Amino acid sequence: MSNTRLNWNSHRRYKFLFSLNSSILFMCIWLTGCGIDKPESIVKWEKQLPASIDYNLHVKPILSEKCFFCHGPDKNKQEAGLELATREGALAALKENPGKHAIVPGNLAKSQLYHRIVSTDPEIQMPPKESNRELTDYERAVLIKWIEEGAEYKPHWALLKPEKKPLPEVKTKTWPKNPIDYFVLHKLEQEGLSPSPEADKETLLRRVTLDLTGLPPTLEEMDNFLADNSPNSYEKTVDRLLASPQYGEKMAVDWLDLARFADTHGYTVDRYRPMWPWRDWVIKAFNQNMPYDTFLTWQLAGDLLPNPTREQKLATGFNRNHAQNVEGGIVNEEFRVEYVADRTNTLGTALLGMTLECARCHDHKYDPISQKDYYSLFSFFNNVDEAGQISWDDALPVPTMLLSEPRHDSLLAFIETNIQKAEASLNTIAQQEKGAFENWRKQTEDSLSFEPKQDLQAHFTFDKLVNGAFLNEVSTKDKGMVADPVVEPGKFGNAFQSNGDDILKLGKVGIFNRANPFSIGVWINIPQKLSKGVILHKGNGDILYNFRGYFMNLLDDKIELLMAHTWPYNNIVKVSTQKLPKEQWIHLMMTYDGSSQAKGLKLYVDGKEAEMETRKDNLYKDILLAGDQPGVSVGADWRGVGFKNGLIDDLRIYTREFTAPEVFQLAHPENSALAKLPAFDASAWQQYYLHRISTTFPVQLKELEKFRQEKNKVMESIPEAMVMDEMKAKRQTYLLKRGVYDAYGEKVQPNVPASILPYSKQFPQNRLGLAKWLLHPDNPLPARVAVNRFWQSYFGNAIQKNTNDFGNQGGLPSHPELLDYLAVHFRESGWDVKAFQKLIVMSATYRQASMASEELLKKDPENILLARGPAFRLTAEMVRDNALAASGLLIKKIGGPSVKPYQPEGLWRVNNTNYQQDTGGNLYRRSLYTFWKRTNPPPSMNTFDAPSRSFCVVQRQKTSTPLQALVLLNDPQFVEAARVLAQQTIKNTSDANNRLTYMYQLLTAKKPTAKEMAILQKLYHQEWNKFKEYPEKMEGWVTTGEQKLAQQTDLPTLAAYTVVASTIMNSDAFLTRR
Repeated sequence: MSNTRLNWNSHRRYKFLFSLNSSILFMCIWLTGCGIDKPESIVKWEKQLPASIDYNLHVKPILSEKCFFCHGPDKNKQEAGLELATREGALAALKENPGKHAIVPGNLAKSQLYHRIVSTDPEIQMPPKESNRELTDYERAVLIKWIEEGAEYKPHWALLKPEKKPLPEVKTKTWPKNPIDYFVLHKLEQEGLSPSPEADKETLLRRVTLDLTGLPPTLEEMDNFLADNSPNSYEKTVDRLLASPQYGEKMAVDWLDLARFADTHGYTVDRYRPMWPWRDWVIKAFNQNMPYDTFLTWQLAGDLLPNPTREQKLATGFNRNHAQNVEGGIVNEEFRVEYVADRTNTLGTALLGMTLECARCHDHKYDPISQKDYYSLFSFFNNVDEAGQISWDDALPVPTMLLSEPRHDSLLAFIETNIQKAEASLNTIAQQEKGAFENWRKQTEDSLSFEPKQDLQAHFTFDKLVNGAFLNEVSTKDKGMVADPVVEPGKFGNAFQSNGDDILKLGKVGIFNRANPFSIGVWINIPQKLSKGVILHKGNGDILYNFRGYFMNLLDDKIELLMAHTWPYNNIVKVSTQKLPKEQWIHLMMTYDGSSQAKGLKLYVDGKEAEMETRKDNLYKDILLAGDQPGVSVGADWRGVGFKNGLIDDLRIYTREFTAPEVFQLAHPENSALAKLPAFDASAWQQYYLHRISTTFPVQLKELEKFRQEKNKVMESIPEAMVMDEMKAKRQTYLLKRGVYDAYGEKVQPNVPASILPYSKQFPQNRLGLAKWLLHPDNPLPARVAVNRFWQSYFGNAIQKNTNDFGNQGGLPSHPELLDYLAVHFRESGWDVKAFQKLIVMSATYRQASMASEELLKKDPENILLARGPAFRLTAEMVRDNALAASGLLIKKIGGPSVKPYQPEGLWRVNNTNYQQDTGGNLYRRSLYTFWKRTNPPPSMNTFDAPSRSFCVVQRQKTSTPLQALVLLNDPQFVEAARVLAQQTIKNTSDANNRLTYMYQLLTAKKPTAKEMAILQKLYHQEWNKFKEYPEKMEGWVTTGEQKLAQQTDLPTLAAYTVVASTIMNSDAFLTRR
């Protein structure tokens, strides 16, 4: 009973929200007159409130955190019909209590909100206690003063166009070095703080070198910088670093996180995908200082630019980097929708800084983004011809583009010239033999007969079973096998009846590549209730292998012919326009000329060419599977819909393209003489003559096939990359109810949230238009989001701390005027990325020392006010790369396929795969080239907070765990780096103290203090004595890794220095960038 009462009370409280007992309210107003008695607990806070309450700064964070869950923008979730997210909603008459208002500006007594937030009655109090969103007295005081001041609403700060305000006045005018410093110093002076002094040159050099290249400075660079006392020595260093190729690699790492780049598809099977060319394009774009607006436009819509280049198309791989599912049994459309949703969500997180995904199932609870807005954005990305279930084999999910090299292009151009010459020769022969054809037709037509066994590869009559198998009348080695075969009366003798599930496999027949001409004829009888099912195919299944091979399907009572490398993009699809009759015998024949073009694929029904609709004509890779080739199968395919209860008879496979007269005769065997066939036009008879009578035409036809085979071979050798390619006929997008893939709601068109910026009619309704909208000067978000993320990489914290959420829940920027200034400056600079990085690192704010007094740490522990320089742990990539660089092992080659350095055994077995470790230089490449398996990211980097890249990440976690120390002590990469560094130290220096200094400086970019030197000396001697006494203990230290030991090595000395190097790698001086 008590539970029932509680639920009823809870329901009543929300239903009658803000409906106070009218007599009590009347008495309150009568007793207080124009004023009102506030609770003492709130009055005491009033003196501590700001002089003026600002909606964005003071009120909105409270409403967003405590009230919007039930009274936010999501109209479907608004309790009692009250919306507090807009002034109109807050001031409107209460639906459940006419004449009353939640807020009456300037009048607390008439504002129901006031009475609900100050009440202690659990039946009245808002938010209710059980919501765990109770207001503090300070928050109540803010809301009350806000109402008293007129309850002014303002647009959300992030949705206002940023303005470049004048630089603020500061007292210490000598400190600022560029505009950044004026905003920072102004805030510090308001807080009664002073900036820290500039960091020493050693620290500053390491900081800026790490920040701009991800690598430590070399000893030579340290010496040069310390010796250069010119006023612009630091600027010269910055310019050198920005010009280095390592700059692009460093900048790319954050973008790879954001773009969810990986080397595998993800999900359970998690197979390989070669998308490294896109990664290399990103590095190149940063190194070439591609303007940021161009960088984004190419990635969003490079394929839609006028006459797009290969690079512009390749850039669109950004939209295809999401995980993709290869698992059998999934619903294709469900996962296709997931991929489109991922692109939409990534747009929100990466480029808009908005949590769009929160509006996928309902209107956003906190931000002015409706579910219709979400699916309108979704529709921009919903126009790609792709599969939700990608192929089980190694085929790259379509759409793809060919990444041909000059050698491919020149060879293909040569072959294409030969193909055109061969085709021209065929036309010439046809013209030259026109007279001979006419003579032949007059002299021999009446006596001509057709021999159906010429070029016949297989013939299955299905008349009888021999040892449970159907025989091939042409070759005894190929037999038709199926479980529990059923034979029924057929067109000629008996026919095979399919149960729709078990596949009749005909052996190694019908194995053709896309350059082979062939023809297949078959008699079928379609059951009355069957409208869809596979009749015959050559492949390993339909969607599971994305229809690789060729298919003859019954589709909606019509015939579909399909030849595919990877459906639904790299294929030919044709569908007959007329429906087929049921419950009667029909002869079907597909003929193909080896051209890889839809016009070369034909269907004949009862001997007459059928009218076909071409739905796809884009076959540019082979139709054969990798490895062992299955032959033709009949009646069913794996995990597809079969020809259930259908009858199949007299199946014939020919190794050439049949002409129209031959097809008709095969469909009407009672007419053995061609003279008895119906009248064909002269062109049909001429084709018969050229193919069957002429002696020169078939020879040239073979020559054409040879060139096509050569082209096919070259094309198969060309790698591909996933890209975007807009469908010519747009796919209709629907609002999906509850976000469910097949729960269609209203139709939507490409559009954007008007709360951000209305979509101009001048923009095309495609991804290119979306890019134009995104980068429009009036769009308040993209520039802010970009500069905020850049800032985060230098200072650890961003100006707006939640880089993925510029909405109501994301919090306020620490320096709003600075953020807006930088956003406008970045846009006005022509979106110059390198210039923006230089602006940050040249500032006095960036150059401050990172050490802080106890007082400063207490007042600003997270360095939000920027009274000191930034200090934080190196990223996962930097930790590994710095160890390799210091040891001299690092290979600085730019780009190329991903590599597989050291990794513990067995981790990949969870996906039934084995990790094949690389050897040689590939063990020592930079970490951004490490093979990234989504279900099993590189374990050492994962321990240092590198993400799985299964989704867009714009802010990595920052942890400090014992596992990180264990990685540095035990990972072969770090042990080997320590040993090689020790070898180099012994080789390059002789004095013990010099050796320790040399080693320490390479790892930390500074010389050790006297105290640090004493510790290192003590450690070295302890370890040397230990190894001298117990030589077996040094084995792991001196043998780990592929690098060979130098001859005549003093092993105890080497092992001792290796331990010292390993210890330094575990120290704050190495791991922390100060």
